[in-house]
This record gives sequence, C-alpha cells and structure tokens, in this order.
Amino acid sequence: MKNSFHALLIFLLLLVSTPLPAQTSTVSIEPATAAVASISAETAQVMANPRDTLRLFMTAMNEVKNGNLTSLDKALATLHLDEIPETSRHSKGPEMADQLFQILNSFTFKIDALPVESDTRTYVLPVGREKNIDIVLYRYDSGEWKFNYSRTLSRLEEYLAEIKKSADAHLEDTTIDPVFFSPRETMRLFMLGMAHNNAQGFAEAANALDLSVFERTVRVEMGVERAIMLKAVLDRHRFIDLVEFPNEAQVPPVVVLSHDSGRIILEKVKNPDSSIESWKFSAQTVKDLPKLYDAFKDRPLVEGITSDIDIPLSVQIRDYMRINFPALLRETILLENWQWLGIFCVVFLGLGFSRLIAHLLKNSIKILFRREEVMVDFEAQQRFITPISVTATTLFWWGGLSLLGLPGQARVILVVSVKLISALAGVWAGYRMMDVIGNFLQGKAEKTANKFDDLLVPLITRALKTMVIIFGLLFIADIFAVDINKLLAGLGLGGLAFALAAKDTVSNIFGSLTILIDRPFQIGDWVTIGSADGTVESVGVRSTRIRTFYNSLITIPNAELINAHIDNYGARQFRRITTTVSIAYDTPPEKIDSFCEGIRELIRKHPYTRKDFFIVSLNEFGASALGIMVYCFVKTPDWNTELQEKHRLFTDIIRLAKVLKVEFAFPTQTLYLRNEETPGHENLPGDRKEALELGRRSAGEIVTLPADKGINK
Repeated sequence: MKNSFHALLIFLLLLVSTPLPAQTSTVSIEPATAAVASISAETAQVMANPRDTLRLFMTAMNEVKNGNLTSLDKALATLHLDEIPETSRHSKGPEMADQLFQILNSFTFKIDALPVESDTRTYVLPVGREKNIDIVLYRYDSGEWKFNYSRTLSRLEEYLAEIKKSADAHLEDTTIDPVFFSPRETMRLFMLGMAHNNAQGFAEAANALDLSVFERTVRVEMGVERAIMLKAVLDRHRFIDLVEFPNEAQVPPVVVLSHDSGRIILEKVKNPDSSIESWKFSAQTVKDLPKLYDAFKDRPLVEGITSDIDIPLSVQIRDYMRINFPALLRETILLENWQWLGIFCVVFLGLGFSRLIAHLLKNSIKILFRREEVMVDFEAQQRFITPISVTATTLFWWGGLSLLGLPGQARVILVVSVKLISALAGVWAGYRMMDVIGNFLQGKAEKTANKFDDLLVPLITRALKTMVIIFGLLFIADIFAVDINKLLAGLGLGGLAFALAAKDTVSNIFGSLTILIDRPFQIGDWVTIGSADGTVESVGVRSTRIRTFYNSLITIPNAELINAHIDNYGARQFRRITTTVSIAYDTPPEKIDSFCEGIRELIRKHPYTRKDFFIVSLNEFGASALGIMVYCFVKTPDWNTELQEKHRLFTDIIRLAKVLKVEFAFPTQTLYLRNEETPGHENLPGDRKEALELGRRSAGEIVTLPADKGINK
C-alpha cells in the first residue's frame, strides 16, 4: 500500500513539472522498484570523484528520459537526501533529480574536464556562476561524492526559475527544425535510436544523418548502414556525454572526431522541402564513414560502453574479405573485386533458384488440384509459372545484391533496377496467380449444388486482381520514394476531378456488393432487367453481363441494379404451361369428359408436374373448334428441362386423343357430307362416371407405354 501511494505521489509531482523551451523535454518519471537507499556496491564505487558522480547522474537521467525508468535509482544515489525527512524523501527525491537535470542540461560543459582527485571535500561546477547558480558536489564520510543539499538541492526551484527566466528572454527561432534543433538533441536522438538495436531504431537514428549524398531511392538502406558504422566508430572513440554538445541552435558546427581517415561533424543542414534548418551529421561525415569504420573497427570499446552494436551482414562480409582476402578489396571500375565476384555469383544462383521454385510450384499445384479432384487449367498455370520464375530470380538478386555493400551510385543502378523488375514481375505473377486460384475455386464450385458460389468466384477473382494491381503500384511508388500523400495533395483540382470520375466506379462496386448480399440472381438464371432479357453469364466488380436468347451480350453497370426491377425467371419454383387444345365440334360430351379426365390423369402421373393445382376444362366454343384449356405447372431447374417435359406432356395428349378417337380441329371451313351408312361414334360410355373412368384408364395405359413406343425422354 505504501509503495502504491509512493508511486502515485511521485507521478503527480513530475507530471506538473515544466520543461525548458528548446531543450530536452521533461518526461513523467515513475519511481523505480527498489528503494532509494538500496544501492549496489558497484554504483557506490562509481561516485569516487566529482567527474564520475556527475557522469553517473547525467547518464542515468538521460536513460530515464529515454524511457528506461529503472535507471532512476542510480540518479537518486548521487543526491544527498539525508537532510530530508524519510517520510517525504521518496516523493522529493525524483522531483529534485528532474529539476537538477533540467538545470545541468541547460549548460554546455565537458565532464572529462572535471577533476578525478580533489584535495578538498567540496567541488563547485564551473557553470552558472554568472547567474549565481552553485552546483556543489561534496565528499561525505563514506567517500562518495554527491550533490550537496544545503547549497544546491535545497535551492533547485530558485535556480530553475532563473534558468527559465533567461530562456524565456529568447524568442523561438522558427527557422530551426523543432526535432533536430541543436547538436545535443540530434546526438541524443541518434544515440536513442541506436540503443534499440533493431531495424526500426536504426531507421530512426539514420534520420540524424544528412543523406543528401545518396539518391532518394536508396537513402533508407544506405542511411541504416551508415548509422551503424557511425555508432561503431563513436563507441571506439569516446564516451558520449550529451552535456558536452551545445543545446542552442545558433552555434558553429561541432567537430566530434577529427582523424586522418575523415571527420565526424554536426552542422546545420537546410531541409530541401522547406526553409527550416536541421542539425545533422554532415554529408561529408556520411561519405567518410566507411574509411573511419575501417580505421576504428579493430579498436576496443571505450570505457563505459558495455555492448557492441549488431553489424550488418554486408559489412561483416566486407570485414571478412578485408581480413582473409585483402587483394579482393582493390577497386576495379567503380566496385571492389569481391563485389564484382559477388554479383556474378548472385546472378548465377538466382537463375538456378528460379528454376527450382518453378518446378516445386508446378508440382504443388498439380498435387493440390488432384487431391481436391479439380481439373487443372494448364494454360492458366503456365501463364502463372512464367512470371513467378522472373519474380523468384529478381527477389534472389535483390537479397543477394544487398549483401554486397555496394556504393551509392552502383546501388541505385543495380538494386533499384532489380527492385523495379521484381515489383513488375510480382504484380504480373500475382495477377496470373488469381487465374489459378479462380480455376481452383471454380472447380470446387462446380461440385456443389448451390449456384451462389458460381457467382461469387468470378467476382472474388476480379477483386483480387484489382487489389494486386493497386498494391503493385504502391510498391513501385515506394521503390522510387514517391510520397503518395503529397502526390494526391498536389493533384488539387485534378484530384477532385479524379474523385468525381471515380464516383460511378464506387457506385458500381456498391452495386456488386448488393448483388452478393441480396442475391437477386445467380449465374445461369434467366432474368429480365429493364429491356434486357437473357441468361446471366458473369458478374464483375463493375458490371453484369447477360447473354440474350439471340446470342448477343448485354453489359449492365452494377450501379443500375441497385434500383432496377429484376424479374428472375430462373428463381421460379414451378414453370407454367398454358395452352388450348382444339377438338372437333362433333365430339360427343362423353368423349370430351373422357378426354379431359385423361389429360388430368396424365398430369397426375407425369413426374415433373405439380399435382396439387392444375386445370383441364372445356373452356370455349371457338369458330371452328371446341377449346379445352390445359393449365398446369412443371417443377424443372432450367428452360431446357421445361421444354422436354412440355414435349412429353403434349405428345401424351396426342396419344390420348388417338386412343379415344378424338379429332383435333383446324381453323378451316369444310363442307361436310354425312354418309348415313357410315357408322358414327361407337361404344360410347353410358354415363359420365363411365366416361371419366374410360379417360383415366386410357391415360394410364398411355403413360405406362414402353419408351420405344413414342414416349420422349
């Protein structure tokens, strides 16, 4: 409970502390997990003189500012807090450490100039005298040098107010980069990024370098490589105390290192995209770093540097060549001999690698399609294998060339060219890969009874192809370091016109989504959309294609389908058959009843007809015939089956008429002379009941006739 209250109180006190303008910002400092009085023997030995005590405090507080809060205990160990009541020591200590750091950080001085040995017990830092600020270190009976309480720690608020008063007297310089605004801040950000010892940290540290000597397309890679070299040189040259670097913007360039192999200089660099200036490691420093690295590489780390940085593999390969094959370091036509040899090996191995990948991929596709019992579209497969071979080759070259540590101009020519070819081949391969995926999904869809996946597969394939093209263009833009945001912002009215032109495209995309969600039709359905009448052939991201019955192709934008009236004949459960059977006027009523009942029985016995609702009745007296209306439904999946079943029903009706000796009438005028000797209709049913029974029996005999006697399958 006590520790929780302690943590909360210190956090609130440090949260309200105000940072100095244009200096290192104060961060909220939480207490360390260990108590202030709990200090290791190693830390106590470091405070054996004023210089080491001050270095320990500044180093620890810089680590705290960079987020390593566990270093707070080391900083508190340098403060003599025995005169503060123990109950408030835990809250006042971190606050005093923060205030003292702000004061010391406002000055520029060399820690190495402080004495290692002193005959007296008191040492006053040679800073702040003109402002009546005394930073006093005192050697206590334990032999440790600490910041004195009565002359320094008790007056921190007074000193800090004086520092802020002087800082507020200066107007903010709007011509200076607010991030890299001083040599000290640039060095701090560089050291902070390198302390992460990962790719992201290296990239952040590279921002502190003036990389204008390199083309924009290779600045990131070259910047990371040069940043690692710079850190390796500094770690073998001297321990970096940030207070030794000016924290003001308007100062002369700062020379960090001067050597026969080159110099490390911090200077103001004008930003090419604006009028502001940034403090960065100079362009000449960036050029000199390879030679400086060779000169300092074999030196030991300076005292205080506990671990070395991870050296890139390209630099390690060059170091290996320098040690084992020094003759290969000779330069021949822009590149060193080992780099030319490496280029030859990378090209040769890349060609072999692409053949291996193509062979494995082709066999994998065959195995997958065979296992899923899907037919392989060999043409689509071959269209995919060719670009994937090119992509594999260029990717291998890309990775291989990056290990050779090529200089800037050679890297622009070779690596950027390989990147561009790799990106184009990758887009090409990705586009063709969608055909293979579509072939696979289409084969799976054909094995299901659901037609929705037949509609979905082509749409997914086209959408994936569009995404491949978009991401490919963005990747190519990234290769050439094109700022997409600035490009879109620079379009201005052109961007507005582009957005307006894309309005219809967006509407069509929403239309395709509507088709997927509502499912108004499926592939193969017979639909009527406005004046378009035909079978749905395909549904794309932008439009839907309908094949008419006279074999033309109608393309309808999907945006129109959102509000269109869609009549889907393919979604019918039953397909209607309606016709009128015309028979001769001289047909007796009993035979009409038999004939109608026979047609009903045909409908009852046919496998595809709807049994719960149909109508067969004498419906009209025509000019030349009696009209029997036949109104029924058949349950068939498509139009072709509907025609087949309609054909079967109509031919059975003809057979029934032949059995019952019912004559069909024609719309003609006939002079009919009756021969009295010619017998009329014989064996007529006696009543209606017999007539109906005769019709059902005759129809039953017709339906059960063998297939070879005229029933059309």
